[in-house]
Amino acid sequence: MAEVRGEAVPGVPDGDPRAALSRALVEEGDRLYGLAFRVTRDPDLAADAVQDAFASALDHIDGFRGEARLSTWLHRIVFTKSIDLLRRRRREEPLPELDVENLTAEDVRLGHGPSWARPPDEVLRGKETRAALEQALGRLTPLQRAVFELKETEGRPTAEVAEILGTAEPTVRVHLHRARLKLRDLLADHFRGGRT
Repeated sequence: MAEVRGEAVPGVPDGDPRAALSRALVEEGDRLYGLAFRVTRDPDLAADAVQDAFASALDHIDGFRGEARLSTWLHRIVFTKSIDLLRRRRREEPLPELDVENLTAEDVRLGHGPSWARPPDEVLRGKETRAALEQALGRLTPLQRAVFELKETEGRPTAEVAEILGTAEPTVRVHLHRARLKLRDLLADHFRGGRT
């Protein structure tokens, strides 16, 4: 079993950090793409971010110090590449709309919200609600959106989110709190009114 700076990678011969990285990228590929997509809100940009992150990780595998898990290190690279591509694109054109037709209640756990007129699962079935949610998520900063998605949708621990995003745990909690408040405020009228 290979080790990459102290982290054992199953199924990879010892002393081959590139093979260990390749295997980790295959195993984490969907999650990495998911993070990139949630930050960029564009499938092509997300794919580019993951590809750039893969190239960067291969170039810098010798710089992996093992202070975090290999998967956390990869998530951090994807997040950074996603933000970089998003900044470059913002200079050129506005952000595209996210396809909200496939959003489910599981995708959007709001946590602390108002008292709903109808159960959230029922309300989320409506196209108008999905559009309202998309619009609300679009009004979060990329960092708030990433924190919200990593914590609320993926259920990752605060410490891991902080490592992925390269920030302190209290900062993660602040951004999560602000994201929840902003989403609550933006969506409160929609849900109280019981529209579908």
